[in-house]
Amino acid sequence: MTGTVAARPDTEAPGAGLSAPVREARARLEPPIVSVPAPRSAEGVVPPPALASTDDTPSDELLTEVDGLTEALEAVESAGADAPTHRVVCRIVELVAEGVPEAGWSADEGIDVAVLREASDAARGLQERAAKLLARLDTEERPGPAAAIAPLTTTLQVVVVVADLEQFARARR
Repeated sequence: MTGTVAARPDTEAPGAGLSAPVREARARLEPPIVSVPAPRSAEGVVPPPALASTDDTPSDELLTEVDGLTEALEAVESAGADAPTHRVVCRIVELVAEGVPEAGWSADEGIDVAVLREASDAARGLQERAAKLLARLDTEERPGPAAAIAPLTTTLQVVVVVADLEQFARARR
C-alpha cells in the first residue's frame, strides 16, 4: 500500500520571498509518495483495504507553467547590480511588508522614475502570470496549490500599485 504525504517546502532557503508560494504550490501538486508497509496480524500479512484511487496527477503542461513562474520569480529575487528593475520590485515587496511607504521613498533611495516604470511593468507581468496560473488551478479544482498562489497575486498587484503611485508622486514634484 502506498500513500502520499505532503511535505512542507523549505521557506527558509535563500531567496524564499516571492517564489516561496509557487514552490509550495509545486510541492502540493506532486507530494512525495511514501511506501507504507502492509498491516500485520497474528495470522500474518493482512491485505490492505481497497481504497478508491483517482489519478490526480497534474499535467506536464501545468508543472511547466508552475516551474516557469518559479524561475521568473527566483530571477527577480536573485537580481544583482545589473538588474535595477528587479531590485526595485524586491524593495517594494520589503516596504509593503512593513506597510505602504510614504510618497517620495524612491527619491530618498535614489531610484530613477524610469526604473520605477520598468518595475511596475515587470511586477504587472508577473502578477498576470500568477493570476493566470491561479485561474487554471481553480479551474482544475486544485485548492491546495491555488491557496498557495493566491496571496502572491495580491502581493504583486500591490507592488504594481505602489510603483504606479510613486511614479505619480514623483511626477507632481
